[in-house]
Amino acid sequence: MFGGWRKPAPLPIRLPPVEPAASRLRVVMPMMNKAQADIAYGVVAITRRDPAYYAYWLMNNAFGQYAIGGRLGDSIRERQGMAYYVSSSLDANIAEGPLVIRAGVSPANVDRAVDSIDEEVARLVHEGLTPQELDESRRYLVGSIPRALETNAAIANFLQTEEFFGLGLDYDVRLPSLLTAVTLEDANAAARRALDPNRATLVIAGPYADA
Repeated sequence: MFGGWRKPAPLPIRLPPVEPAASRLRVVMPMMNKAQADIAYGVVAITRRDPAYYAYWLMNNAFGQYAIGGRLGDSIRERQGMAYYVSSSLDANIAEGPLVIRAGVSPANVDRAVDSIDEEVARLVHEGLTPQELDESRRYLVGSIPRALETNAAIANFLQTEEFFGLGLDYDVRLPSLLTAVTLEDANAAARRALDPNRATLVIAGPYADA
């Protein structure tokens, strides 16, 4: 408290839970003026305050972000040569946010790319990450923390996140330990909990139409 001023307690923000889809949903948006087709493949994940957030973060990084795009990039872009880009993102928020896989492909490769995404999701769920994948992703994320605080704008954004989600002003100090505490089973359990091709929502936009 400074000069009689006391920081007000944060207002609790509660939203109703977001339930995962009961079945797979596929939406095609024909846009014949586009040169490529864009795919968005999403599932409901978790809230930002969920204790499993760090396991999800590491799992998603290994799956669709690390290096050339994690497993997704290595399989669909590099080895199969089907995608102009492919990655996954985790948007945990006050309510359960999505984990979304995005890819840009030739119209001729849409069906093959969707099949490959399904295969990579199923492989991750059934086989899990390897110890090497988890270790490399962990070292990458811990090493990226100083780079995330290099500019005033980045620091302001980090502080806003700390305040909004009630993470504490020492969050940057605790973050490496929070990531280090995640075990391989934690990360693989996150994949099993979130990823299910039979409950994914799939949107395809571009010069493509269902047969």
